[in-house]
Amino acid sequence: MSDSLSQERSTAEGALGHPVPHLLPAGDDLPILAASIAGDPPRARVAWVDPTTGEVVARVACPPGRPSRGRPVVAASIEMAISGALEDRVLVARVTPEAEAVRVIVASDVEPDPQPAGPEGLALVRLAPGVIVMAVDALDARGEPVGRLARAGVAELRSDGGAVSGRLGATHGMSAGFGAGAWKETLAEAAFEAGFAPLLPVWEPSGFVLGRPRVEPDVAYPSGPPSIVMAWTHAKGSERVLLRQTLAPLASPAAATQWTREVDIAGHVGHISGRRLGILVWERPDMAFGIQVRGISRPEDMALRVARSIPPA
Repeated sequence: MSDSLSQERSTAEGALGHPVPHLLPAGDDLPILAASIAGDPPRARVAWVDPTTGEVVARVACPPGRPSRGRPVVAASIEMAISGALEDRVLVARVTPEAEAVRVIVASDVEPDPQPAGPEGLALVRLAPGVIVMAVDALDARGEPVGRLARAGVAELRSDGGAVSGRLGATHGMSAGFGAGAWKETLAEAAFEAGFAPLLPVWEPSGFVLGRPRVEPDVAYPSGPPSIVMAWTHAKGSERVLLRQTLAPLASPAAATQWTREVDIAGHVGHISGRRLGILVWERPDMAFGIQVRGISRPEDMALRVARSIPPA
């Protein structure tokens, strides 16, 4: 590490009060850009630090995300615009140990050069103003892609140094309705296409009939593990119980909110919500699940009963 970079790291750590595993040095009228990981579920946080005064000019925390072998990169595009003080655009990514760099695919004839990942898998890429990020590739040591995060999964944040706006990247959607995909005639056919065997609950609600399975790709990770979706519908009404499952861990883990409460699913934490529409999401080390219950009184009770009857792998 050069003396100047070491000094900038010390300046950033002194200003922020915590270690800075990865940074971009100051230059071209831009301050130090410092990045680190915090929280559970983990999230990348970035700060712009004046190299001369040690002042923190601005800071932003990205949405929670965790990369894994099946979904090897999470990323957020941040536009910082403080009138008269700072204009910058940067992509903040985190990759798995299998990846050593990231490549940003943009809607432009000139694409940014691939950037190496630093400690904790952090990667920082400066972007031209106004450029549209189409995808982010995680690259191995040979420069070959090991996985892609599509535009839908890239969070887009904007800040004036105070308020932060924008959109979150597409999440797992584990308890949403049917999406893009294909119906299969049997569970064996669905398992063959998805690459894993789905698990069925031991308990099924009386009067409900299991329909054909459906295999659906992840909108954020087109080459990542798909979901297998199964639905039980009542023969005499519109009531439905939908079960979605995919390989864990999820890149966008479920988190407690003011609309959800934590529940126990065979020793694993789940998040449940809903009075008219029951929604339950939980993860095990091997699999992630989402249940949606519609058209039934006390939908949370039914969602929990179905979930707790799913056997271990």
